[in-house]
Amino acid sequence: MMSLDRRNSTASPLDASSMGMVCRVLPHLSGDGPANMAMDEALLESVAFDPSMTVVRTYEWTTPTLSLGYFQKVAEIETDPRWATVPVVRRPTGGGALWHDRELTYAVVVPGHHPFARPSRALYQAIHQAIIDQLQILGIPASRRGMIEYDEELMSRSRPFLCFCDRDEEDVVFRSVKLVGSAQRRRSGAILQHGSLLLSRSKTTPELPGLTDLAPVTRSDADWVETLQSALATAIGVATIPDEIRPDEHQTAQRLRETVYESAGWTTRR
Repeated sequence: MMSLDRRNSTASPLDASSMGMVCRVLPHLSGDGPANMAMDEALLESVAFDPSMTVVRTYEWTTPTLSLGYFQKVAEIETDPRWATVPVVRRPTGGGALWHDRELTYAVVVPGHHPFARPSRALYQAIHQAIIDQLQILGIPASRRGMIEYDEELMSRSRPFLCFCDRDEEDVVFRSVKLVGSAQRRRSGAILQHGSLLLSRSKTTPELPGLTDLAPVTRSDADWVETLQSALATAIGVATIPDEIRPDEHQTAQRLRETVYESAGWTTRR
């Protein structure tokens, strides 16, 4: 995803009082693939229009779904029969495909003047480190992959189809197993980063263990949602307020769902 040397690069905490913005923490929701992707892009448009805010949300998928990265070729699906009959949606972000099952998905949108807006790795590092910190509080010694291994050829090799089979220095890992995969979409005035925290192994992807397969932790889904939301709000360093999705954001999301994410032309465009 990124090719710079990040072995000595870290994100720093922010002083919320100097930011002049607030973070809207939205309710945890469940939706299908087109609805989830449309809402993430609608929130990106919302922050681009009003750069005085940042947005955090977590969500689930009503049906296990394969999400393709923006640049992936739909023909790659045909190489593995397990994807033949599953719902598929194309994300507005890059990276590898994600199988959304037994995981939590997050989305963070920050305005272009946010201190973590550039370089792109700054937002990855801030969010991933905040998730690592929350996991460590729970007794799970997760870390950034780049802190425990470094491979000069890591960024030059061909990429696997599934994001969680890939390796990047910014990955959140436990026992060298990837727990969080993230990707970004930038547009004038705002940046969307969304990603998944893999909680447990799916029958469809038995090669990918989740957090609870690796660590002796027993927590409810609601507890994991609270943990992830807390990490995200901490990461972006501004004062948080509970909020609802606004009517105009619902309208934008509905438009994007109908014209983009439910469109076969969008899904099969590559």
